[in-house]
This record gives sequence, structure tokens and C-alpha cells, in this order.
Amino acid sequence: MKLKILAISDTHLGEETSLLSYPIGVQHLWKVLRQTFSDNPEEKFDVEEMILLGDIPDRALASTSQIVVHTSALIRALGSAANIKRAVYVPGNHDHTLWTNYLRGKRSSSEEKICGSTKPSGEFIIKDGTRCDDMKYKPWAEELLSIFFGYPFGSAMRNIRDTDFVIANPLYVKAHGDRSYVFTHGTHFRGEVCLPAIIKMAADYAELDFLFGGIDIQSDCNVTKATDLESLEEVVAPFVDSLWVSSKNIPASKSDDFWYLITMMRAKLSGPLEGRKMRKVTEYSKLFSWDDLQQPSSRDRIWNISSEDDSIQRWKKYFLPHMRTSLEQNDLLRSDITFVYGDTHHGGWGAIPANEKVPERIRIYNCGGWSMHGDENYHPACHLFAVDENEQEYLLDVSFIPKGEENNYLKVGKDSLLKYAADDAENRKPSIKLSIIEKLLS
Repeated sequence: MKLKILAISDTHLGEETSLLSYPIGVQHLWKVLRQTFSDNPEEKFDVEEMILLGDIPDRALASTSQIVVHTSALIRALGSAANIKRAVYVPGNHDHTLWTNYLRGKRSSSEEKICGSTKPSGEFIIKDGTRCDDMKYKPWAEELLSIFFGYPFGSAMRNIRDTDFVIANPLYVKAHGDRSYVFTHGTHFRGEVCLPAIIKMAADYAELDFLFGGIDIQSDCNVTKATDLESLEEVVAPFVDSLWVSSKNIPASKSDDFWYLITMMRAKLSGPLEGRKMRKVTEYSKLFSWDDLQQPSSRDRIWNISSEDDSIQRWKKYFLPHMRTSLEQNDLLRSDITFVYGDTHHGGWGAIPANEKVPERIRIYNCGGWSMHGDENYHPACHLFAVDENEQEYLLDVSFIPKGEENNYLKVGKDSLLKYAADDAENRKPSIKLSIIEKLLS
């Protein structure tokens, strides 16, 4: 099978709770990709565009050394599974500071608050095997190249001669025939981003600035003031960079503590895993076409995203109008739109019929995530979005509960990979609580 598009999101590489931070997890993904898309599993399949849809390296919750090791390992595995003509990186919230640093280097600015956006087609970092940044005077892409390809000596860097590398923010768009394919992480319509003042008020009330070493949350983020995608990025970027700061080489950063505290507070307010335990996962990874997804038999495995979903409501209110305007201005708006995002880790699919305000028919896909949340019985929605050469759309649901003898394959020591990654999340909570107590007593 030849693919026009293959997209993955929320790998959170470097984080111990990510199934793809472990070699056996990456190897399993490689095997599933070959078995699913290659006519001969011993050979590579072809991909025109590989979309890396945000939160790929976990810049906020892992050190630079960790994300370099694990991100370049995933890139090598993907390059070994497929012939990829172009890789497109769309930053998320956990790796947004990579985009900010890229811009800062490009502009030679030390200004703390710096933001910007690309055209929907993105901008080249590598084209036809040649770097597009000015290597002699302003090598602004070196950090990205080191993380994704092990620059300057990594094997992925040596093998990139036939692959273009593009960065796009806050979205990437590709038009095929009468359909526009739109990709964004989901950062710009997150709950915290749309209501940041509440987060700031809660932080001030609980004295979180004191507990976590002086986090300065930039809460003057009002998405209702945005008039287009560029101004939306301008109001969102400072808040996102202040909350999901880069941990650099600090093993346990202040954002690490803060993020897990938010996670635990959400669990208290919304219940355990918001019902996601009900998702049925079998011993087989399975490829679902658009028609397959609409069958009742798929509903217990692939979540159906309705227009009433919180993230979709925020998307329709705060992002969709600017998105449509951008597509229209760049001659990329078609009668049918496929919208693909990540961020929520829920995964799933849905559709929004045309109406007077939005005359386009819109299909929606969420690529899910690859991180465990402290319960070995919960299997994350490990989805990849794909479009074949006939423009048929798919979600590939990757199962980490393989059948038969392979049960011995996906283990770390005596424990399954799922349990091992889940235990990392559980083991981290006591250390965070102890850290908070020590700070209160000091």
C-alpha cells in the first residue's frame, strides 16, 4: 500500500510513561506498520508525507538528553519501516518551546516573549537533502535537527538525503482534489489555554509559585481577542511556554510537579480516566477505514467524537473560524475538509455536517496518545491516521496486547510493557507529594 499521508501524535518521547520511550515499544510499532501497510513485510512501504503532530519529544517532562535519544530512535524506526518523502513537524504544548527557540534563533533575538506562525504549507528545514537555515551565520535549526535526527553524526541525519523536513505552526494543510487535509496539535483550543485566568487564580490561591520554585504563569491569554491564526498564536504562545517550560537537563522540573498536580486535580474533578477504561482493545492491531469506523462493531474500540465533545466545541468556537479564513486566503479551502488533531489522548473519529456558517463537510480524527496514566488495565488509544493513494482514509489502532507467543515479546523483565509504563506514573506520585511536603516545611 502506498500512502499519501501517515500521521502520529502525542508520543511524549523521553517520558517513562510513554510506550514509545522503550525500545520494544518502538520495535512493536515498526512491526505493526510493516505488517499493515507493506505488501511484503520484509520491504518498506512508501509514504509521501509523515506528519509528526505535536508532543513528539516531551520537552516539558523529560531532559534534553532523554528526548534526543528517544526521538531520534523513533525517527530511525519510521525511516526503517517506510520510504518517507517528506516529514512534517507540528509542535504541541509539551514541545512548543522547541518552536519558540527555533524562532528566536532565526530572528537572533533574546526576547523572552517571542512567537510567530508559518504559512499553512509550513517552511522547509531540509529540502532535497540540503539544510535551509543559514549554517554559517544563523544555524537556527540545529536544536531541532539534533533532537529529531541526531545532528550532526546520528545515523538518521546521514540517511535524510532523500527526505524533506518541514516545520509548520499552528497548522499544516495539504489539498488533494476536492478535500483539504488540516493538521494541528490542539494546543490552541485546550481547556487551560481558553480559560488561563482560572489557572492563574488557582495557582495564586494555592501559592503554587512558592511550592514549585517560582512558576510565572503568563495568564494574559485571551483567545477571544485573536483575529486570525497569527494573532491566536501570539496570545497563546507566552501562556503555553510559561506552563510547559523546558526542563532542559533537570531530572524533575518545576513544570513536572505542576503538570502532575493538574493531572491529579482533573482526576478528582472528572472521575477516573473519564470512562476511557471502557475502550475495548483486542490482541490484534487493526486498520479501520472510514466506512469501518461507522459500523457499530467499531464503537467499543474507536471512540466516536461528537460535536458535543468539549475539545470540539472549543475548536469550533476559537479555532475553526481562523482556520477557514487561512485556508481561503491561501487557496486551500475545499468543499470537504479532513481535520486531524491530537492532544486529548482520547483518539477517535467524527463528522460535522455542512451548515450555513460552515458550508464544508468536515471529517474529524484524533490520533490519541501513547502514554500510560497509572493503570495497567487502561490501554491508550494508540492511533495513526493514514490516507492511501486512492484518498481512502484510515485509523490504525495499535494494540500492545499481542497474541500468542508474542506475549513474551512485549515485556520489560517479568512485567508487560503496559504495566511497566503504568507503574512509572504511579511511582512518580509519591515523590511529587514528598517534594511538596519538603517545600512546605523548608
